[in-house]
Amino acid sequence: MLKKIIRKIKELGIDIEYDYFDGHGFFAIENDRPILFIDERLNEIETSLTLLHETAHFLNGDSEKYITNHFQNDSIEFQANRYMIQEVMKMLDDEYNFTPDTNYQQIIDNLSLPYHLDGVIIDEFNNIISDKFSVNPYYDID
Repeated sequence: MLKKIIRKIKELGIDIEYDYFDGHGFFAIENDRPILFIDERLNEIETSLTLLHETAHFLNGDSEKYITNHFQNDSIEFQANRYMIQEVMKMLDDEYNFTPDTNYQQIIDNLSLPYHLDGVIIDEFNNIISDKFSVNPYYDID
């Protein structure tokens, strides 16, 4: 998965630099060139997730936004996390071919994301299943 993510990032014209950082990584523009700074101590899954999260900041134009309060920042971070999860779920589906019987809880456990993102993983899983099998993954309550 990591090689595929790095290839996509390079195709977007984004550079990647690895070093020791506080936190997992961050996105910046240097000399009019987008660059992702990633902590080199991260494992492969953490690196993959961080690369996707920081790429979302580039795609969303977050470097040009002026943040005035923590609600705006929370929204920006949530959107970056949503993109990260959507991309990971697409790659996992390509690799494992999800079916309605796929255990999405195992996906949640393996990604080790903060629990507040579990709902995003479940929603994205259900979107994939709905698109692939033309089924409504949610149950209507009478």
